[in-house]
Amino acid sequence: MTGKNCVVTGGNAGIGYETALALAAKGANVTIISRNQDKAESALSKIKEITNNRNLDYVLADLSSQKSIRDAANIY
Repeated sequence: MTGKNCVVTGGNAGIGYETALALAAKGANVTIISRNQDKAESALSKIKEITNNRNLDYVLADLSSQKSIRDAANIY
């Protein structure tokens, strides 16, 4: 997975977090989608500490809102 770009929705908790963690451990560039900045930053901090992977980022978006999804998609 080294060098692959992966986007994980809900990456700050639960299955999304575990998925982001596993991908980061395999060397992927991981971007998590989260509604809450503090939770996203906390999750990424923990993942960085555990995996030593620094290729992590987050995008704030509420996936129940079409406008929020479009805004998030326009970041890339």
